[in-house]
Amino acid sequence: MSDAEGTFLDELPPEIRDVLGWYGTGRPQQAPSADIVDFAGRFLGAMRDDGAVVPETSTTSAPQILALVLLHHQSNSGETGAWLNLGIALRRMALYRTQDPEPVNRRRLQLALEVFDRCLRLNPGNEGKNIRGWIGKALTYHQLGLHDEEVRCCSRAVDTDRSDPKLWLFYGFALREAGREEEALSVMDYAYDAYVMAGKPEELQEVFASVQSD
Repeated sequence: MSDAEGTFLDELPPEIRDVLGWYGTGRPQQAPSADIVDFAGRFLGAMRDDGAVVPETSTTSAPQILALVLLHHQSNSGETGAWLNLGIALRRMALYRTQDPEPVNRRRLQLALEVFDRCLRLNPGNEGKNIRGWIGKALTYHQLGLHDEEVRCCSRAVDTDRSDPKLWLFYGFALREAGREEEALSVMDYAYDAYVMAGKPEELQEVFASVQSD
């Protein structure tokens, strides 16, 4: 691990520090507290919702999985998924720690952008992880209020897979946030077409309930 890579975990929320403190060097000497277990489980769940590649908890505890995910880039800096997960984690830290000073959260978001860039550079042919990387960047730019950059990242994701209705929805949302209403409305047509072609997946039925086909 280089000195630069070590800085990605410099400004951690206390709950994350507690998880890593319990984990230590990888051989925890005692069971984690109920608070650590609860936090780790909720944080991992949020990361999965954001597209992280995180194993489900079974024989391994949630705190141990979270620690492994956060430290993975240090032990395997060439692994695309390690950087994807770290970027998602850093963005999540800024999202839920709204009580922290703004410069601290902006630093976390800037680090997340840097990490997503590493993820995208490492394996340009891995479309699945790269789409998640572009959406991760888009959501990070959204938190920073940089909506033109958010649009650019969503466009890259859509260009990678034009058949995914969720990507079109991200794109339309980004366009609205950037004040590009007409373009956002036209994108909904593409989103609906992709939704129909995908077999009208159940999780999106409510979103498209008011959209009528031509």
